[in-house]
Amino acid sequence: MTYEETIKKLEEIVEKLNQDKIGIQESLSLYSEGIELAKIGLKELNSFKGKIELLNKDLTALETPTETDDDEN
Repeated sequence: MTYEETIKKLEEIVEKLNQDKIGIQESLSLYSEGIELAKIGLKELNSFKGKIELLNKDLTALETPTETDDDEN
């Protein structure tokens, strides 16, 4: 499941939970499913954050001149 699909499913669960027509058992089941989806979403976001940090490190390394680069000029 993609991050976007996870968020969409969470939104659907919240919408159902806001309805007065569902019983306590269904509410509990939906809440439990929502918690699991939230965990998956947060794990994915942390993964994205790690990848972005690595990319930024690579970019910074390219932009920052090294001491040997300074010596050559």
